[in-house]
Amino acid sequence: MFSHPELIASRLLFVGLVIEAIELWMLRPAFDEGGPLSRGIASVLSAGAPWQTRIGATFGDGQAIGLVALGQGLAAAAVIVNGTGAGVGIAAAVVCLCTNAYLHARRQIGSSGAEQLTLIVLVTFALVLVAGGGEQARRIGDWFIGAQVILAYFASGVSKLLSPTWRRGEAMRGILSTEGYGVPALSRVLTAHPRADVFLCWSVIVWETLFPLVLVGPRSMLIGMLALGVLFHASCALLMGLNRFPWAFCGCYTAVWVTAASVQSR
Repeated sequence: MFSHPELIASRLLFVGLVIEAIELWMLRPAFDEGGPLSRGIASVLSAGAPWQTRIGATFGDGQAIGLVALGQGLAAAAVIVNGTGAGVGIAAAVVCLCTNAYLHARRQIGSSGAEQLTLIVLVTFALVLVAGGGEQARRIGDWFIGAQVILAYFASGVSKLLSPTWRRGEAMRGILSTEGYGVPALSRVLTAHPRADVFLCWSVIVWETLFPLVLVGPRSMLIGMLALGVLFHASCALLMGLNRFPWAFCGCYTAVWVTAASVQSR
């Protein structure tokens, strides 16, 4: 994603930052005193964290969150338009790093894998700039992010494989029956047709655990695994409301592509 800033796919992660900015703008009253994300609650939650995290967690009310979210949304939109090749796009990406790091520290609760991956990507881009921002530095940045995504999928697949609930094929109906991530109608369908649940559970397990094969498999396998990833994350967004996951993970697929191509060329 760093090696090919001209590609639209390399900018998808910043769409997720725009979505986050809109969500936090709408949630800004929750950060005022008395709200579930107030500074008092954040102070308690961050009591054992490093000092810099404690400062970030207790700085700013709903108005500050709104201003930072607005800045992040505008900066992310600038990256979407200009890319991270040079000039305005690079400066806007650095702004996104600053705003996202602050919002991540201030919120304390509700963090997700997509948010963590986004921050990792932004920090990596900053390190690429510190290293000179040249072609080699960008390629190394892509290798790191590609390896990060591959490891994340593999670890997630192994954890599911070790779970009796996933192995029995009962996980999907359980997830979809929850209040936060649920679709009760679909959960009832899977309960009535348990083989469908088994198929879905094992499809996810197999795809995630075998994902590292993109490094050594043929180009057709790489394309197929990435296509399944797009389908998986789009489904999670539509059914479970995880609307930042497609942009964060699929936005890193160009880095996975660069990593796989580099491994196979050696």
